[in-house]
Amino acid sequence: MFGFKPGALWAMRLLTGGAVVFVAVRFLYLPLRRRVSDVQVAQYVEERYPKLEDRLVTAMEFGRGDRISAGMLDLLIKDALDKTNRLDFSVFVNRKRIATHGSLAAGALLVLLVLLSWGPSFFPYGFQKLYIRWSQASSNEPLMVLVTPGNTELAKGTDQQIRAQLVGFDSPEVKLFTQPESATVWTPLPMEPETRGSGFLYLLVDMQSSLRYYVESRGVRSPPFTIKVVDVPKVERIQLTYRFPSYTGMSPETVEDGGDISALKGTRVDFNIHLNQPARSARLLFDNQSTLALAPAGDKAFSGTLDLRRSGSYVVQLVNADARQYPASSEYQIEALEDVPPKVTITKPLRDLRATNVEEVFAEVKAEDDIGVAKVEIRYAVNGGAEKPIRLFDGKSASQPNVLSGHTFFLEEFNLQPGDVISYYGKAIDNNNVTGPGSSSSDIYFIEIRPFEQKYTQTQAAPGPGGGGEAEESLSRQQKEIISATFKLIREKDKMDSKEYADDLKSLALVQGRLQAQAQGLIDRMQRRGALDVSSLFAKLVDYLKAAVVEMEQAALRLGEQKPSEALPPEQKSLQQLMRGESLFREIQISLGTQGSGGSQANAEDLADLFELELNKLKNQYETIQRGEQQARDQHLDEALQRLKELAQRQQQLNERNRMLGQRGSSSASAGGGGQSQQELIEEAERLQRQLQRLSRERSSPELNRVSSQLQQAIQEMKKSLDKSQQGSSQEATAQGIRALQQLEDARRALARSQDAGLNQGLERAAEESKQLLEQQKQIQEALDRLSQEKQHAGTPEFQKRREDLSERKAVQADRLKNLGGQIEDLSKRARKTQRETSSKLSEAAGTIRDKKLPERILQSNQLMEAGYYDFIKAREDFIRGGLEELNKQLEAARNSLGQTGEGKLEERVSKTRQLAEGLESMQQRLRTMQKGQGKQGNTPGQQQASQGGQKGQQQGETPNQSGQRGAQQGQQGQGQQGKQQGNAQG
Repeated sequence: MFGFKPGALWAMRLLTGGAVVFVAVRFLYLPLRRRVSDVQVAQYVEERYPKLEDRLVTAMEFGRGDRISAGMLDLLIKDALDKTNRLDFSVFVNRKRIATHGSLAAGALLVLLVLLSWGPSFFPYGFQKLYIRWSQASSNEPLMVLVTPGNTELAKGTDQQIRAQLVGFDSPEVKLFTQPESATVWTPLPMEPETRGSGFLYLLVDMQSSLRYYVESRGVRSPPFTIKVVDVPKVERIQLTYRFPSYTGMSPETVEDGGDISALKGTRVDFNIHLNQPARSARLLFDNQSTLALAPAGDKAFSGTLDLRRSGSYVVQLVNADARQYPASSEYQIEALEDVPPKVTITKPLRDLRATNVEEVFAEVKAEDDIGVAKVEIRYAVNGGAEKPIRLFDGKSASQPNVLSGHTFFLEEFNLQPGDVISYYGKAIDNNNVTGPGSSSSDIYFIEIRPFEQKYTQTQAAPGPGGGGEAEESLSRQQKEIISATFKLIREKDKMDSKEYADDLKSLALVQGRLQAQAQGLIDRMQRRGALDVSSLFAKLVDYLKAAVVEMEQAALRLGEQKPSEALPPEQKSLQQLMRGESLFREIQISLGTQGSGGSQANAEDLADLFELELNKLKNQYETIQRGEQQARDQHLDEALQRLKELAQRQQQLNERNRMLGQRGSSSASAGGGGQSQQELIEEAERLQRQLQRLSRERSSPELNRVSSQLQQAIQEMKKSLDKSQQGSSQEATAQGIRALQQLEDARRALARSQDAGLNQGLERAAEESKQLLEQQKQIQEALDRLSQEKQHAGTPEFQKRREDLSERKAVQADRLKNLGGQIEDLSKRARKTQRETSSKLSEAAGTIRDKKLPERILQSNQLMEAGYYDFIKAREDFIRGGLEELNKQLEAARNSLGQTGEGKLEERVSKTRQLAEGLESMQQRLRTMQKGQGKQGNTPGQQQASQGGQKGQQQGETPNQSGQRGAQQGQQGQGQQGKQQGNAQG
């Protein structure tokens, strides 16, 4: 209301100054000036400590006169001192009051500092005017609008951006007033706030005549300025010729009417700039103030060459006949694109495998690059040993954008034993020779060696105690996930924030340490139960676990030291020991199922039960944690899908706005009026893309990686749309916006399909868990029948121990069933949007667990068993078994009802067709290359052409000391896992 007029400033100063003086006098000067007598102090102390019984007051009163003898006065003072020496005088200080007042003062100071640093612009400005610049308060204009460029001169037909900065106040509305030199009326134009910063912008497009202008807001007006338009040489047209790096194999490309530059780093861009009239000289001025001189290329043209190395912007500067230098073009953007590293995935078998040590396992690697793949390798390590590469493709003669190659692991050549493990992954390198070859790796996979006779023996023998299942794999499964997470951190280090990378390593070290403690606890329990004395097999099992614990400790230390590459070998060696231990435990189970009864047999069965019980507990803990993490990830995916929908809707609205502006033929900055909205949309899309990249790393999801790439393409189109909008080209902005909208829709559909695939996998896991629980229930009932038959021995220690073990097994079963119920409910919620029938069936399955109170009934059976009611338990156990059978049927019905939408089926068919075409093209190209090489050199020992069915493959880059590389097959499409899939590499 008053602004910063001198009268208002001095009135405010007097008011605040008077308030400060009043507070100082009232609360400092007057209290300190008031004198307090010694007797008053003594009375104050006596009020707080009545037990002094007026000793202090009496001594003070009699001490001031001569009414008492000196001896009596000494006694009074001594008595008072004896009492007061025991007093705590700190109680006279009101700490609470001091703390309250101090906190209020500190809070007020903090608020003042925040307002001065980050508050509205008028606050720090007004504070400075009021209390700092006393002498300048009246001489300077207190509220003002700063305008750039002020008075200026520019070439006819060029653009000019006006920027206004409000000083001393804020306002959401700022207007630019313009008046052409031949007009008398001022035209108001609304300015737009800057995307970053506190100023306001307006772009005057295609200036044809001089004009005057000023900026006004809330009654505060800037001085008037003049833009003088002179008919001097200006840029009429820019022809750009892109000469791409030689490694791309791309032909030169010419853009006739260009300006903005977007190409790979290392591209040479030839400029041919045409002017409307001759000029003395020309140059390019870049955003970092560097320049590039242009050579004359005719009467009204200049040329030059730019070696593209960095992103930025440029403007063409001319020098006319009067030797005056000026900008003669709009500002154009430069985008130096990075050559994205290739993408590589293991397409077959796409999961971990279990095989005997004489089988043949086929692995297929797919590599894709926007320019060309130079090399494809598969790298493997046996039991955490040295990593060995196998060259699958070498594009020295001709790189390819898509490569599909395969390799067969002949396991008999590795001298493996049950429990050993081979880890492998694919690696691809592109042919970038400008900024250096880019490389990337696939996820890591494992081949686990199982006993040759295991499958046959298990089908012939009765199940051992506990019934097997996935419980015995709980330790190795967690260790494999730790290895995979470590591998991802090594692979993604350059893409991650340093703090995020360090935090992830610390978390991984804690997880490894926790798994080490769990394994050590299992060892301790088995040793307390006499595992070393029961049989040599159990002693060997304990040795395997101890060796695994030692390696886990080393891995945890290396992770804690932020040395993940050094942590990988001990992690893999730990996995080897765990796998051997689990394989041995399966042998123990089978042998217990085929042997007769006896004392040592009973002890062995007890130990087997104990081992499996502990693993079941670990499995339950692990799955509970996994379920919580899965819920969080699913929630993030749901949020990402919703945000993608919103981004698409907002982009569609911007497209419609640009289309309408294009139809009206707007040529002012209002044609780019959606600039701020488009910039906000870009920033939101970039945040979402970073979130999807993080989720992709966490879940090892190629689908999420593809969604992230599609979103990145949409962001690039949005940026192009924003550039065209700011240049006033509404029609071109609309075209770029439509392409961005299409990419957003593609990303949304891909993310929805990814959720459907996750639902299918989750449903399969739930069905498998339900089957295992049913099998476990059958074995529990058999154990209960044996206890019931031997209940006359209920008082013996052996019987009580067996009953306690069975009770603990049932408690673990109840926990597993409760976790399964939660998983089914989560799956039902996820399926509700796209698979209503499946969601309904899953709800029924979760209702079976909940309504029949199966976990509660299992625990109640434990109580009855402890009381000895074995006959009464039988009916309850039959009810539990019936409930589990019903649950199995419901989950199977849910699996059968799960289907794809028509759009999803079409996308899947298109994807399969594309993969087949890419595989065929890749194979044909390699075969042509092989034939050319053989025509020149003939067959060499390391390059055998596969010419008939059953031949094991083409060996490239094989050396004699690389065992297991007999089948480095390139282009082989069918040689499958475990000898089941057969194929030929045709020469």
